[in-house]
Amino acid sequence: MFFSLIGNLYTNMQINEVSKNLSIVNKDIVELQIIKDQTFNLYQEKFSIQNIEKISASLNYEKLDVYIVNKNLSSPYKLDSELVQVNILGSLGK
Repeated sequence: MFFSLIGNLYTNMQINEVSKNLSIVNKDIVELQIIKDQTFNLYQEKFSIQNIEKISASLNYEKLDVYIVNKNLSSPYKLDSELVQVNILGSLGK
């Protein structure tokens, strides 16, 4: 009977210790979730469309509408000298 009582007491002490550790882990998880949400909110504020529009307005950039087409653009990644046609001398054939 005495050993059974001591066994139950020891088991309850171990359960209490595990419960304390579990509550500490749960507290850490809640703190990490709060930090994650705060980080996400900061990211949303910094990289949101509204913030990008504010930054571009402060730098005097203008948002172009899709229907505006500028046909005077040069081809990307080509030198202007590459766009000049070369005259070929001679003829192929008779």
